[in-house]
Amino acid sequence: MSFFWLSISSVILVVLLISRRSTLFKPSQLSLPPGPTGHWFYGVKNMLPRKEPWKVYASWSRGYNSPIISFRIYNRTIIVLNDAKSVSDLLEHRASLYSDRPNQYMSQTICGRSKTVFNISSQDPHHRIYRRLVQQGLGPKRTKLYSPILQEELTKLLENLEQSPKGFVQHVRRNFVGVVMKVAYGYNIDDLNDTFVSVAEETMKITDKTMANGSWLVDYYPIARYIPSFLPGGEFKRLGKVWRERLRYLSDVPHQWVKQQMASGSYTESFTSEFLSQEGGVIDEEKEDIIRWCAGGLYVGASDTTVSAVTSFILLMALHPEIQARARTEIDEICGQDQLPRASQVELLTYLQAVLKEVLRFAPVGNLALPHRVIEEDEYNGYRIPKNATVMGNVWAILYDSSLYPEPDIFSPERFIGTEKIQPDPRQWAFGFGRRACPGTHFAETSILLVMAGTLSRFEISLPEYTDKRESRDPEISFTTGITSHINLFDVCITPRIMPSRR
Repeated sequence: MSFFWLSISSVILVVLLISRRSTLFKPSQLSLPPGPTGHWFYGVKNMLPRKEPWKVYASWSRGYNSPIISFRIYNRTIIVLNDAKSVSDLLEHRASLYSDRPNQYMSQTICGRSKTVFNISSQDPHHRIYRRLVQQGLGPKRTKLYSPILQEELTKLLENLEQSPKGFVQHVRRNFVGVVMKVAYGYNIDDLNDTFVSVAEETMKITDKTMANGSWLVDYYPIARYIPSFLPGGEFKRLGKVWRERLRYLSDVPHQWVKQQMASGSYTESFTSEFLSQEGGVIDEEKEDIIRWCAGGLYVGASDTTVSAVTSFILLMALHPEIQARARTEIDEICGQDQLPRASQVELLTYLQAVLKEVLRFAPVGNLALPHRVIEEDEYNGYRIPKNATVMGNVWAILYDSSLYPEPDIFSPERFIGTEKIQPDPRQWAFGFGRRACPGTHFAETSILLVMAGTLSRFEISLPEYTDKRESRDPEISFTTGITSHINLFDVCITPRIMPSRR
C-alpha cells in the first residue's frame, strides 16, 4: 500500500471520528425516545438480527414501555413507530415533514437508484408527477381495461400449476411479472426462462442488500466514498459497479425495446408507449426519464409484493383447509364451476376479500415499511425527533397488536366479516403510509384476488401425507427477511379438482 493512500485513509478515519463525536454531544432540552444505546461509534449495528428485526423492535418497545423507540446506527438516529397511533400521527397527519427518504448513498448514488419511484425525495418536484402517473396507470379505470391481460395470464398460471405444482412460487412470479411487463411495456413473457422473470427476482435481492441497515459505512459517512476500491472498506465500490449495471437493465432495456417497437410501427399499447406517443411523439429527455422511472416502478412495486402475498396465501390455505373450503364454495356459487373467475367478479367475493385481508395481516408483504426521513426537528409526546432522523413504521407490530386484533397469532378471516365488531382493515397499514403509500393498490388487490380465486376454483391445496407421525406436524411459521416478505416455504400439494370441464 502506498504512503499516499495510507495518508488518505488516515484522514478519512479522523474525519469519521470527529463527525461521530459531534453527533454525540448535541445539546437539547428534550430527550430522544427510549431505546438501546449500543457502541459509542457504530451504535446498535451489531445488535440487529439478520432475521425478522421487526420482532426485536417490538420487543424493545415492550421492554421500554414505549410505542416509540430510538437507537443509533453509526451517526444516524433511527426512530421506530410500533403502534397505529404514532404511525397515523406522524406519517399521515404530519406527512409534510415525514415523507422524505433517508440519504442512502450506496443505493441512491453508487447504484444509481435516486430517481426511482420508491427512492426519490419527496421534495423533488418529480415525486408528485410520479405518483400522479402511476395512479393514472394503475387506477380503477385502467384496471378494468387490463382485465383481458389478467385473464390471459391467469390461464397460463393455472396451466403451469397443473404441469409442475412444486414450482408454484416461480409460476406465481411469472404470472405477475407477465402482467406488469404487458401493462408497462406491452412485452409478452412466454415462459419461466424469460430474462425478465429472473431479473425481477435478482433486482429485489440486490435492493435488499443495498438498503440493509448498517451494511454500508458510506450511507452514514459519505466521505467514505473516497476510499479506493482496492483498500479494506472499499469493496462497496466493486459491488456497486456490478449492481448498478444489473439494476440499470431493469429500467433501461425494456424502455428502449418499446421505443424500437414504436419506431417499427408494430407494438402493443402500454403505459410506456402511451406517454411516449404524446405530443406528437416528440418528447424531451426529462419527460422521457419520468416515463422510464414510472414504468420501472410499476414493474418493481407490483411484481414483488403480489408474489409475496400469493405465496403466503397458498401456504396458509394448506394449513387451513376449512377456510379454503369456505372460500371455494363462495367462488363456485358466484363465478360458477364451468368457467374461470373474472376480474369483474372479485368484488363480489366477500369471504375471499376477508381471506386476503387476513393474509395481509398475518403475513405482511412488508413487515417494516420503507424508511422515511423527517426534514425538520420535531416533537412528539414529549420526545425530540431530530432533523434527518430515519423513521420506520413497524407494520408487523401493528398487525399483531392484540388490542386491535385479539389472538393475533391465529389466522382467521372472520375478523373482517359478520355482525360482531369488525376489526380494523389491515390494508391501511400494509401498503405504506402518507404520501409514500403505494399508488397502485387497487390494481395489486384485483390481481391478487383474481389469482386467489382462480387457484382455488381449479385446485385443492393441502399438506403432504406423511407415514411417519414425527413428520406430520404442521410446519412452524416464520418469515423471509427483506424489503418484501412472505412465509418461509414448506412442502404443499397442489392437485387439480375433479369437476366439469371449463370453457
